[in-house]
Amino acid sequence: MVSKDCKLKILKRAVSCGLIQFSISIFLLLILSLSSVHAADARKVVIPFDFVSKFDDGRYGRMLGDMIWTKLSRTGGFIIPESMHEVRGYCGAYKLTPSPELDMAAMRKIVREDFDAQIGVWGSIERAPGAEGDVYDLTIKCVDFSDRQRAKVIYETKVRTKTVSEVPHVYVKRMLDALHGRKPGQPPAPDMIAEENWKKELNLVVGDFQRGADGVPKGWDNTAGQQRKPLGGEVRWTTENGNSTNRVIRFVLDKQVAETTGVMYYSDYFPVEEGAKYRFQCRWRTDGPAVKVFVKCYDYLPEEGRRREVYRSQQNFKGPKNSWNTHTEDFTPKHTKYSPRWGRVMLYAYLTPGTIEFDDVIVKRIVPASPGERLKVRRHSSQSKITVEEMEANERRGRDGKDDKQK
Repeated sequence: MVSKDCKLKILKRAVSCGLIQFSISIFLLLILSLSSVHAADARKVVIPFDFVSKFDDGRYGRMLGDMIWTKLSRTGGFIIPESMHEVRGYCGAYKLTPSPELDMAAMRKIVREDFDAQIGVWGSIERAPGAEGDVYDLTIKCVDFSDRQRAKVIYETKVRTKTVSEVPHVYVKRMLDALHGRKPGQPPAPDMIAEENWKKELNLVVGDFQRGADGVPKGWDNTAGQQRKPLGGEVRWTTENGNSTNRVIRFVLDKQVAETTGVMYYSDYFPVEEGAKYRFQCRWRTDGPAVKVFVKCYDYLPEEGRRREVYRSQQNFKGPKNSWNTHTEDFTPKHTKYSPRWGRVMLYAYLTPGTIEFDDVIVKRIVPASPGERLKVRRHSSQSKITVEEMEANERRGRDGKDDKQK
């Protein structure tokens, strides 16, 4: 939890921020919001910092920070900042310089008080003096400051690498293994929160295909294919071959369609939360055609007066022919500028003529979004350091300057 004194300190800092530091103010709000998340979420907050790399003015160090953030975002199990831009902005504004030279007391203050987190990851990477090729002196520290009396070192190393590839594939990997509490080489342990939610959360789509009317299953479109034809031709809501008590969606592809456009079929829209992790699952069988599913997510653009696709999860199905297979895959709707608000499933088959059946389609939210997703600073791309608000402010200043000259 965030202490009262710490909250007041953060609020005072936020008040002192001007328009140029808007993104930092947002991150301060993120820090405050973490206190409410802690009460309902057992995951710890991890802050990956940029590594020190004096030999190239910090370029490689920032690459390492980005790499570790990306790997943490993919594996899950922890709450992390919305992006490394927010960590850099905050550290730059308040002259915080995490480095291996700082003692544990100083790092505790940065992790616990400035970021209201429990775990910090920091270090340095420097070109080895006198060495030829990509040989580096690497230091990595991963420390848990949850216990206010004593820091727990999760992983620490200081080593001279022989090749640059050792950095991500050996030492960063070992750090992540230690952080997740697994032995080297083991796959990530199941996220128990996610697995529990998978069991108890409601399905966001009507995916059993048992209900419907007028030849259309409940919760799905009444047309299909590129030409949006009525159901009953290329796409049919019908009984399963060999099991008349079970209803399925059946695609029937001729050679021309299979080798050109393929066939698609959409579910109705369902709500999604940006940054939350979802799990898609369905059963399927094919006697030839290749099968994919796209989970598309949309934002509403008032200036266009319509929903616009801003994220998609492409899931490629693999399995033996002429038997029921089950595909399961997780996805996280995100966008740097827009906010995915609705999703829908698109079943798709192509390449080879034949028949496909789909059944038991499920989409469930298994991990809620971290506070950073709700308070994100919008950018046109993940590579841009300039926020949308800053770009709009620059454009306004440019227009105002032009108007002044014309006067």
